[in-house]
Amino acid sequence: MKRFIFITFSFISLSISAQHKEKFSKYEYLHGKLTPLRTCFDVKLYDIYIKVEPKLKFISGKNKITFLTTTDFQKLQLDFFLQMKIDSIVFENKSIAYKRDSNAVFVDFGKKLAKNKIENLTVYFRGNPRIAKNAPWDGGFVWSKDSSGNDWVGLACEGLGASCWLPCKDHLSDEADSMNMHLIVPENLVGVSNGRLISEQSFGNGFKEFDWQVTNPINNYDITINVANYAHIHDIYESKVNEMQKNLSLDFYVLKDNVETARNFLPNEVKRMLDCFELRFGAYPFWNDGYKLVETPYWGMEHQSCISYGNGYKDNRWGFDFIIVHESGHEWFGNSLTCSDPAEMWIHESFTTYSETLFLECRFGYQTSLKYLLEQKRNIQNKVPMIGPYDVYYHGRKDNDIYYKGAWVLQSLRSSIDNDSIWFIMLKNLNITFNKKNITTSDICKSFSEKTKLNTDKFFEQYLMHAEIPELEYKIVDRGDNLELHYRWGNTIGGFEMPIKVTLAKDLYDFISPTKSWQIIDLNFHNPDDFKIQTDRFLINIKKL
Repeated sequence: MKRFIFITFSFISLSISAQHKEKFSKYEYLHGKLTPLRTCFDVKLYDIYIKVEPKLKFISGKNKITFLTTTDFQKLQLDFFLQMKIDSIVFENKSIAYKRDSNAVFVDFGKKLAKNKIENLTVYFRGNPRIAKNAPWDGGFVWSKDSSGNDWVGLACEGLGASCWLPCKDHLSDEADSMNMHLIVPENLVGVSNGRLISEQSFGNGFKEFDWQVTNPINNYDITINVANYAHIHDIYESKVNEMQKNLSLDFYVLKDNVETARNFLPNEVKRMLDCFELRFGAYPFWNDGYKLVETPYWGMEHQSCISYGNGYKDNRWGFDFIIVHESGHEWFGNSLTCSDPAEMWIHESFTTYSETLFLECRFGYQTSLKYLLEQKRNIQNKVPMIGPYDVYYHGRKDNDIYYKGAWVLQSLRSSIDNDSIWFIMLKNLNITFNKKNITTSDICKSFSEKTKLNTDKFFEQYLMHAEIPELEYKIVDRGDNLELHYRWGNTIGGFEMPIKVTLAKDLYDFISPTKSWQIIDLNFHNPDDFKIQTDRFLINIKKL
């Protein structure tokens, strides 16, 4: 049974800046906006050499950026925090001119580059990068010590952007197609980054190089550095859905003091997660780069093929390790499917938060997952729209609605569709269609509408672009021999549709389809107290008149 009226897809793009009270600087626009100086080139490869000196809290190195020219141009913009020093920028074996304006770096090639050519430039850099005050929420480097006094270094920079430590094109819309990381660290330590370990070599000067390779597209904030006195644990996951490659390599880098605890805990937890997420979302997206989890001196982060883990090897009271489940969920939503603008970070966090619920459903059944959702519901604030202002580097959220409200938006849509076969096909189809690609809110609306033959435009417009949630206004009128339910949507945009379930007969839920106009339906009971609304399935307010 169709729950929405299908119309031609036409997602309405609204100006929502006025609903957000933040004021943005020139430099936040330079970081967030795709100007011609950024759209003129498409990054293909980052080839990074970086030396980490923990005692000095200092890094140095170079980034060779291979790119495709998309227009004819002479100048382009890179991004690199002002506190870091650029030694030189080299093109065709010559240093070229550049100008810095805060964190923006404007590079002048001294001649016109032709469209559709592969070119490269190398940026040599050094400095003391920003230190995170409270990683991963306040980003930067973490310089710590393990229990034996060994240096322990981590990096998390989602909110800041990778340009806090790496000269790059720091915009979500342009992922490098691949990456090489040549990580040079003190000889008594191990350096771990994304992808697979290709080689390692000792220089005999107190430092050692670990060479890592990523063969998949990777967004900048996912690139990470880990340095510690690590032990390595290796395992294999046998996929139940990947017909081409059955065995996925699992690698764990943990502090040596935690080896036995980690060996007894991590592989089983990760395999349970993969069993569920591969069932619901499809095969693990970065098969060639493997799955890796690295112990970090902060809680966790979704670094692609190199999940950061600092959760202490323990399940929560719901029976799962939150960091393993949530951050690994980002491998599908955030790392494979990546939004094109920070305004749409709801795509990363809402689907991933909902993945926690789906994991509980896989393990313990739907009722347990519903209890989990109801507990999260208390965190919803409804103060600002979930979609932020576009064309500005917008990561300074003061609420968690892109997590918890977003999960409830998805739960509400699932409940309205009322067909789990279609629902899970939709989730899996997203990961097939947009595998390792950028995705927008409009893409999601179109995909869901096409797969269900339903219109979800107004549904997402209401929940994402407005802080207020729909309010069901109703009254029960006693006609003597029967009760009438009068109902409509209040506090919604025109055209919003979301069928919800109420008791039309005692203790039996059925759908009604409110609109902004009053509708009337008879109730098959005589006691108004028998009327109930299924608020544990839908994110709505109730107003009894």
